[in-house]
Order: sequence, then C-alpha cells, then structure tokens
Amino acid sequence: MKKKKRLFIIAAVILAVPLLLLLSIILFAGAGRKIGKPLPKGNIEIPVCRSIHYNSTSQIQKEIIKTWSEGEVSDWVDGEKPDLKNPRTVLGCLLSGKRVEEINQYLLKQNAVGTAGSRWLLNPKGGYNFTTMALTPVLYLFDAKPELLYPATKKHLVENILTIEGSGFKRNVPGLPMEDTENHILMAESSRYLKNQWRWENGNKSPEFDNKNNGVEAGLYDYLKEVYTFGMYEFNADPYLGYSYSALLNLNAFAKGGIKEMATKILDLINWQYALNSYQFKHFPPYRRRFKKDFRKEIVSDYHSVMLMVWAGFYNDSLKIDLSRGEHMALWPSMLPYRPSDKIMEWTLNKPNPYFVKIGHGYNSCPEICSGDKSYLLSAGGANQGRRSLIMPKPTVLFLDDDAENLKEIFHMYGPGEDFMDWNNTGVYEDFACSRGTVHIPEGKLAVLTSEEWQYFSISEGIFLAVFSKKELGLMVIARGNSAEEVARAIQQNNDDKNLLKKQFKHPNGNLIEYDLDSPKDTWVIKMVNYKPVQRLFDTWPFFEGNIEEVLK
Repeated sequence: MKKKKRLFIIAAVILAVPLLLLLSIILFAGAGRKIGKPLPKGNIEIPVCRSIHYNSTSQIQKEIIKTWSEGEVSDWVDGEKPDLKNPRTVLGCLLSGKRVEEINQYLLKQNAVGTAGSRWLLNPKGGYNFTTMALTPVLYLFDAKPELLYPATKKHLVENILTIEGSGFKRNVPGLPMEDTENHILMAESSRYLKNQWRWENGNKSPEFDNKNNGVEAGLYDYLKEVYTFGMYEFNADPYLGYSYSALLNLNAFAKGGIKEMATKILDLINWQYALNSYQFKHFPPYRRRFKKDFRKEIVSDYHSVMLMVWAGFYNDSLKIDLSRGEHMALWPSMLPYRPSDKIMEWTLNKPNPYFVKIGHGYNSCPEICSGDKSYLLSAGGANQGRRSLIMPKPTVLFLDDDAENLKEIFHMYGPGEDFMDWNNTGVYEDFACSRGTVHIPEGKLAVLTSEEWQYFSISEGIFLAVFSKKELGLMVIARGNSAEEVARAIQQNNDDKNLLKKQFKHPNGNLIEYDLDSPKDTWVIKMVNYKPVQRLFDTWPFFEGNIEEVLK
C-alpha cells in the first residue's frame, strides 16, 4: 500500500511540474499584450492631411540602397535564427539592379528553414517570420520585372521560401495558450495575408488563399484595430519596433482596403507620437521591451528616428542626416511608399510654437510627457510598472539646439536612487521638470548666472534654463525674459521659501505646480496646477492630451 502511495505521489509530481512550468510561463515569461481598456483619443487629433511634395528619390535613399547592394549573403541553415542581412542584401541588389544573376542563383539555393512565431522549447525553429516579412517585398516589387526577379526564382520564392500562408489568423505562441509578441504577430500574419493575396490575385482560387473567407483578413483587421485602439504594446521598443514597423509598411504598400487603411492609421499614430516627443531626431523615451539591466545612452540612434530621417530626406534632400547607426532599419522607408502627413513632418523638423502634451500608452504602462518649443524639448523618462511590465524608464532629459548624441552631453535627471526600477520620472509639466535626484549638467555648459543656489543657462534669445540641484531634489525650469537676472528675480521672488521646493514651484509664467516626488510608480508626480487636482493615474490617459496651439496663450 505504501509503495502504491509513493508511486501515486511521484506520478502526481511528474504531472504537476509541466503544468506549473506552463502556468509560470503564461504568468511571468510572456511578452504579449495585456488588455486594459481602449484609450480615448484625447483633445489632439492625429494629423492625416497629405499635401506636401516628397521627392521620388533622395541622396539618403541612394546611399542606403548602395550599402545593401554591396552586402554579403550566406546560405541558410536549417533551424538557425534568421539573419536579416541576407534579405536586405537581396533587396539592395535588386533595387539597384546589381548582381542580379548572383542574387537569383542565391535565392534558388535557399529553402524555408523554420516556422512562424516565437522560438522556444516546443517551437525550436521559430522566428522564420523575420525572413518572410523581409522577402515579401521582393515578390511584390519585382513581380512584373522578370529581368530582375527571374520567373524560376519567383516560382521558387512562392513555393519554397515564403511558406507562411493559408487559412486562419494566428496570434498565440505556437504550442502555448498565450499571445505571442506584437512584432511576431505582425510579421507572421502580414506575411500570411500578403502571400495569400498574391496567390489569389495570380489565379490560385483555392479556399485556403481566400483572405476574405478563410479568417485571415478578419483576424488581421481585428488585430490591427486592437493595436490602433489600445496603442502599440511594444511602444518605442528596442529593437522590436523596427520589425513591427517594417511589417506595417509592407501592409501599407501592398495590402488593400481595410487592412491597408488600418496599417496606415497605426503608422500615423506612432509617427505623431514621435514628432511630438523628439527634437532634431533626438529621441529618448521610455519603452516596453527589451528589458535589460541598463539602457543605451545614445539619444539619436533609435529605429524610429531612422525612419523619420529617411522620410525627411525625401522631403528635403539638403538636410544633414547621419544614419551611421541605423542603416539596417532604413531600407523599408527607403523603398516603400508610405510618407508621413504634413503636420507630422512639420513637427518632426520644426516645433512651430510652445506646447505641452501627455501621450498615453495604456494599461500597465507609462506615458510620454513633453514640453517644448523651437529651441528645446523637455521629455519625461517614465516609470517601470514592475518587472512583468517590461518597461524600461529613462532619465528625464532636456534636448537643445546642439550636436549632442549621448546622454552625458545633455541636461538630465532621474530618481529616486540609481536603480531604474525605483524611478518615477514623470514629473514634467509646461516648461517644468522635477525629480528626486540631482540634475546632470553636461561638461562645457557654463551658467551665465548663479544666484541663491540656482544656476541659469542661456538656451536661445530670451529663453533660459534655471537649474536647482540637491541630493534628492532636481528642478529644470524653462523661463522667458529679457535677461537671466530678470528670470532669476521672478523665480526667487515666487519661491523665496526653498523648503517648499520639495513639493511646489511657482513658475514665472504664472503656474503654481504642486508635486509629490515620492509618488507611486503608476501615478503622475504632478499633483495640482493652480490649486486644481490633475488626473494622476496615467494608464487611463488618452493617446494625446494637451495643447499644441501655443501654451503661452
């Protein structure tokens, strides 16, 4: 009897371990979307008007294509992680008309070496959707150009390389009852949709390729609508936004009807976020995924900046643009037709007036908060919402009209402490930022005036930065005046009791800003403005709320 009991216990343990492992994976390891509530649009519309002229070519585009046309290609190995250098080189060569014979022969030797979806124990060859997403443009861009994509090569591409096809939209990790990551879903299912579409339009009327009736179009449309309604889950993701971006650009270029429309709406949404919270292609926002021990310190090299740099080159070919750190993500905006709306490009290149905007990112997330003008941008660093949130907060930063490329070269602050898991860097309001930490003053930046523990720096004509920096209190204040002395008098008269600076600041512009530097990490540091409470629970904030029509009015 005892032996049977022991055997029963052993069997129960053996069965329980994988179940517990599966439950742990679902609860803690997944990086798919956690649904909250749809975000309200807010009081700032996403601009969609397109009337400005973009050139059909640019020097940047030519350089990008030339770079990839000179790349090396290597044979694919079954089960190995895809190397996107290969499809990028294929595209670069065909776009430039170089090495055509070599590239066709190369493609004829390759076959699918994996499966769609995230790679893990039960999907050991996952991640092949990177390759299908990257080679889908080959099929569409060169379909009618047999001198570049040989008929035999195209047939092989369709039958043996672009293998994600058929019925049924799929959003779960293969082998698991949990949602896959946003970038994997977008890459895999855009590949499926566009492959089916090509098959159907080229005479294969098999039901499995009928997107309208096989569940693919409905599933993809609903998913894109979800992304547009709740916001990008992997917002500002490093590096995943670049892959999602490429999939969306494929859909914008090659899909039709509602799928194309919804992909375009998402692109406009995220590009408007970028336009408002960047300055001269400097961009240092909080992001979700990849979670790391530390964050990159470069302020001009993220993949979103690369996309806008390329489009800016089409708009104004004389712009000085450095793509040395992001050219591997630059091919898609270079070769596909999407262009930002008028206002997105205007605000990316030139801030027309003073403004303040809060950008919501939804449930279990953190916002972007920015205050800017023609000569500066204050950008909040955000806050982690627990390790499972996968959010990487950043310091709160001040971008100026200069050549800074690294965090150490700009004014910034963070806190409390040095561990970013403890930070709440959401303390930004109109021309004001606060933090429980000191202000970093970059080497070479000299104050034009020091008075009463405040340091004053000239930003541009009539605009000054006032810095107050103590061990657990940092303030950055943008103020306008005829001189630093005038600004200093206003600040010091309004804030003569320095002990109150730990919880409030009377701005020369008239705002009385009250804040709590020990706010919980899901709560805006700003408490009240001019004695009126503000909405502090930022996971309910709209997509865009604030004033872009000149806050000084």
